[in-house]
Amino acid sequence: MRESPTNFAESVDLARRLQARETADPLINSECHSVLFEHGDAARRAIVFLHGITSSPVQFRDLGARFHARGYNVLIPRMPRHGYTDRLSHDHARLTPADFVEFASEAVEIGRGLGEHLTVAGLSVSGVVAAWCAQHRVDVDLAVLIAPAFSPFGVPLLLTPALSRIALRVPNVFIWWDPRRRARLGPACSYPRFSTHAMAQSFLLGADVYSAARRKPPAAGAILAITTRRDPAVNNAATRVVLRRWRAHRAATVSEYQFGPELGSLHDIIGPYQPNARVDTVYPVLLDLVDASRPPG
Repeated sequence: MRESPTNFAESVDLARRLQARETADPLINSECHSVLFEHGDAARRAIVFLHGITSSPVQFRDLGARFHARGYNVLIPRMPRHGYTDRLSHDHARLTPADFVEFASEAVEIGRGLGEHLTVAGLSVSGVVAAWCAQHRVDVDLAVLIAPAFSPFGVPLLLTPALSRIALRVPNVFIWWDPRRRARLGPACSYPRFSTHAMAQSFLLGADVYSAARRKPPAAGAILAITTRRDPAVNNAATRVVLRRWRAHRAATVSEYQFGPELGSLHDIIGPYQPNARVDTVYPVLLDLVDASRPPG
């Protein structure tokens, strides 16, 4: 344990207040609220899951339930400007790096009191948010970066900041995840399109993490990157550049696990609602990988 956790009761109270704010907002789909699975007291292990952009806590709910069954206290907060009943909301186009950092910081502050050993895991854009936690949060014992979006597929990491700044200078564009199904794409707790401005802002956050990693060691105790060989959305080589920077400091355990071709061309390997989901393959591996990072004592 790297720092004394906050009080369990205080953490649960903060989580309930977060959920109450969501309940009071009529624009938010009640199925998309933040999720807390807890055992009534601080656990030896706690885990915070940060869902991907345009998604919601539903993405991690089934996986979170499996971790809870293993004794973990689990928090799955809703990303700002997400989970609205209006699935064509324009609001997430206003996300900034500061919003991502605030999202991460609140999640860590709540999660810290839920267990002696805290894991923060994020997918895609939130894989970069988890990387920010790895770089800056000493109260994170293990940061898990799942298919982190440091750079789009085929784009070198060093070119991404300039391309992101160009994208922010031109009008935002909403791009359908599936151009054929468009707004018919499910599930109800996710958006069927993403904002180019929001993605550009997340890439700039990733550039900030890389820049910080060049100057100083990561604050987290251990870092695990989980990638898929045929990821069609992000550049795995960019992730490895960041991992090499962290390893150079020799201050934390830094490792990578890569799924092979058995998953096909999947980016979201977590959501059980994905058409080609392979959660029976993915979830046991993730459970074992996180469990392998043992708390002290």
